[in-house]
Amino acid sequence: MSLRKTTMPIFPIAAVFFLLIQVNLTAIIIRDDLDDSDYVVNDSDYPALVDLIERGDCIGTLVHESYLLTVAHCAADLDAGDSLSVNGTEYTVAEIILHPEWNQRRDEYDIALVRFAEPVTGVTPLPIYRGGNETGSLLTLVGRGVTNTGLRGERGANDDGKLRRCTNIISSVDEHFIEIRFERPGEDGITPLEGVGAAGDSGCPAFIEIDGIYYIAGLNSWGDGPRGVRVGQYGAFDYQTRVTQYLEWLDSIVDFPPPPQPPARMTILEVGATRNNEGFVESLTLSFPSAAGKSYSIEHSPDMASWQITRSGIPGTGNIVTMPIVRPAENSQSLFLRVREE
Repeated sequence: MSLRKTTMPIFPIAAVFFLLIQVNLTAIIIRDDLDDSDYVVNDSDYPALVDLIERGDCIGTLVHESYLLTVAHCAADLDAGDSLSVNGTEYTVAEIILHPEWNQRRDEYDIALVRFAEPVTGVTPLPIYRGGNETGSLLTLVGRGVTNTGLRGERGANDDGKLRRCTNIISSVDEHFIEIRFERPGEDGITPLEGVGAAGDSGCPAFIEIDGIYYIAGLNSWGDGPRGVRVGQYGAFDYQTRVTQYLEWLDSIVDFPPPPQPPARMTILEVGATRNNEGFVESLTLSFPSAAGKSYSIEHSPDMASWQITRSGIPGTGNIVTMPIVRPAENSQSLFLRVREE
């Protein structure tokens, strides 16, 4: 069983103390002002995610054709010879590799590898994050297990076995963990799919997206709340094992495949023109598809060699954005336009 940290008051004579205890597992708690269907995703969207103990009890992620990456306090409950289902196909566990400094009485070094007896076929392993300081990055968690809203947190949560994903902004990192905080609707820093882990899926991956590729930056490990805030409630904290701090150990065991190349993205831009009576162009409009939460800039060039910014800071909407364009003052017969994601 995996562990989470919360707080419980006890009341001895003449004093009040607070004892940190552990509660089981981790999963997804959502905003109370959104429909649950906004968070639910199909299992087929994440074939590399593997239920470890049972459905809704710990997750591992395929990071190599023969290895799963998860947290140590989940992997410790597995044994060589166990059978795990990867995208509908059963594979036999050959070896459980816990970080040598992990201790079940502590949170640190909560990372492990699970090696299969034979390579997994038909499922692409997911890459691990090898970047720099993660603070301020958007984190996407994917997990299965109990769910509730931030009003109640883990208390009274439901276990329906559905896979969910949520987002959050990384507030801080240290030598072991990535920290996120559950913002309340209306608070600064809240994301469109704000959420945190709760009871149900320790080990679930926490992704950072770069150029359309999702890298595993964290593994859901434990949660905590300040005084008066229960795990999973608004204001609570969630902690992911920080994968970048264990790269030397991971690389000593696994020959990781190279990360996938960013997909080539080319979009046809629609340009409209208004002409005067003499046929000269007076104004232009540019239309392009956008993603919610992204920011874009429009650039122009007379020769496709040197580019200058025409307009920046254009917020994405998730739909087509149409912008008026002021024709540059340069005396050129040609004008090329492009849109870049900032």
